Amino acid sequence: MSMRVLLVIRDDAQKTLGGDTIQLTKTREQLEQLGCVVVARAAGEVEAPERCDLAHVFNIQTFESSWAAMESLLRKGVPTVLSSIYWDMLDHWFEFAARDTPLWRALARTMGPRAARGVYVAWQRRKAPRTREWQLQRRLLESARRVLPNSQSEADLLRATFALNGTFHDKVDVVPNGIDPAQYDPPPAPSEWFRQQYGLRDFVLEVGRLSPVKNQIGVIEALWDLPAPAQRAPAPIVFIGQPEPAAPEYAERCRALGAKRGNVFFIDRLPHAELPGVYALAKVHVLPSWRETPGLASLEAAAAGCNVVTTSIGSARDYFGEHAWYCYPDDRAAIRRAVEAAIAAPGGGVGEPPSGSPAQAPLAPAPRQTELRNRILREFTWRKAGEATLASYRKALQ
Repeated sequence: MSMRVLLVIRDDAQKTLGGDTIQLTKTREQLEQLGCVVVARAAGEVEAPERCDLAHVFNIQTFESSWAAMESLLRKGVPTVLSSIYWDMLDHWFEFAARDTPLWRALARTMGPRAARGVYVAWQRRKAPRTREWQLQRRLLESARRVLPNSQSEADLLRATFALNGTFHDKVDVVPNGIDPAQYDPPPAPSEWFRQQYGLRDFVLEVGRLSPVKNQIGVIEALWDLPAPAQRAPAPIVFIGQPEPAAPEYAERCRALGAKRGNVFFIDRLPHAELPGVYALAKVHVLPSWRETPGLASLEAAAAGCNVVTTSIGSARDYFGEHAWYCYPDDRAAIRRAVEAAIAAPGGGVGEPPSGSPAQAPLAPAPRQTELRNRILREFTWRKAGEATLASYRKALQ
């Protein structure tokens, strides 16, 4: 008999898409291909859930709705597993504290931003156990039969942050984020329609919502005078993604700053099927976010042959190892150095086509980039994620 699974996600998932919604959607597709019967519901709809063998709750950062769903499932005796999808945002919160709070503004001025940030993060972690957020997130982690983080780094952070005992790791099953390999193997051809419409190739690309967390302003400022090869204009930067609904003013600031710099392009929406060809046309994909676990766009860009610059906050190193360039999001000089190194390195972009070859012909991948691409296609696919998820379900039911 097929396993019947109930997947549970935040109530606004259909209105505000994010990494958790992609993870749930892809998990559902793979579980169904593996023979499971799967139903997905919003957290507020599980008071009378369909008959199921097991439930799977996504995202402890939406702690109120996730705990309400978990508590309801536990009362009904439904075995429940949890995808944590967690990384703290304390480094980013300091940016607001230093801007809006006199104390932290003064400390940043006297101690320096980096030292003041360290004090702020330590203080927030010390007082966190008294908050409802921390307490409900800890209950979620303790109550789940299995916990499915996206990396070992995330698992280690969960144990340290929520003061979980040594047995916590006994119920952890790392389930990686992934890509659809059919879109990237063989390598996608650079997008000819994109090149013709925008007149661009070998550009710097960032795919993701226009959001303070994704740090598009940091990219524009860091690359303000980055020269384009053999041109007087600054190197082209392309942003693909819609404005963050909760921060429309940030998108406005991005566009105003981009217009002032010049050669910055904003594309609100692009069908996902078109992205592989755009990745292949870019030279570098940059994602200097305030956290990534690891950033689905970075995974896809690397699989398409693009050189990858990513944040040092989060679990990106678990996925990219030494085959990407890393930077801290508030360090403009570090972002600039990382992008310059990625531009100078082999791989990424279409370059100058060989004589007599089509204009969109890609260069042969560089050895470093090929090794990363092959690793992603081998280890970080949605099929692998689905198989690991189903294996964890079977452990939970034992």
